[in-house]
Amino acid sequence: MNRRQLALVIILNALISLTIAVAVVWVVEQRRPDPEVLAALATPLTAPVIAPTFTSTPAAIVTPQSAPNAATPEGTAAAGAEEVYIVQAGDSLLAIAGRYGVTMQAVMDANNLTNPDFVFSGQRLVIPRGDVQPIVSTVQPAPLVATNTPAAGEGIRVASFTGNGILSNESVQIANDSDLVINLQGWRLEKENGPSYLFGGISLFPGSGVVLYTGSGADTSVALYWNQAAPVWQTGSVARLVNPQGQEVSRLTAP
Repeated sequence: MNRRQLALVIILNALISLTIAVAVVWVVEQRRPDPEVLAALATPLTAPVIAPTFTSTPAAIVTPQSAPNAATPEGTAAAGAEEVYIVQAGDSLLAIAGRYGVTMQAVMDANNLTNPDFVFSGQRLVIPRGDVQPIVSTVQPAPLVATNTPAAGEGIRVASFTGNGILSNESVQIANDSDLVINLQGWRLEKENGPSYLFGGISLFPGSGVVLYTGSGADTSVALYWNQAAPVWQTGSVARLVNPQGQEVSRLTAP
């Protein structure tokens, strides 16, 4: 093989290699995605942000009833279009409701409260008065208070006496052994042939109770005060628990 033939072979090999390289590059280019597709694949999807929707509930506006010589409870804003009570240290929702002559549930509904045991000092509570309709809560309601009255011996009972004859300690405990939530509105605890105490709108849940003290104090959800000037119960005294229909539900003799 002379030089001319060798050069021809080299040139042919170079052309073949170049052709193969161009073919490979062309195939690769044909299979490569467009830049727009690559950018779309490389860009992570962002979850849509849903703006929260708020529904404002207007506060109940209450016009206080005018009454001559009416005392304004401590912490109440007497002026203005609303009847508002400022919670004081030691207050309970039951005591506040009783102070205004409304039910605890009405106060809870008017303020969108769900827990009757949670109020704090300085909290502003709108008090439903007169013909004002309380705000209807949009949350799940609390367990309904039983409207039926258990017959004698079916759960509500006079449970025990404490500190008979000593005004500062004397008390009677009322217990709810039934499976119902009982509202004591209109019930009476009375000493046979003696004074009687009329309960307000306090509810007893199954297995719970309330203590009625003979002396003075501030009512709470578990303790009530009769505000008597002298002891009521002595050994042999009979305590009678009477429902709103006048039926005796329970009785107990003081030891």
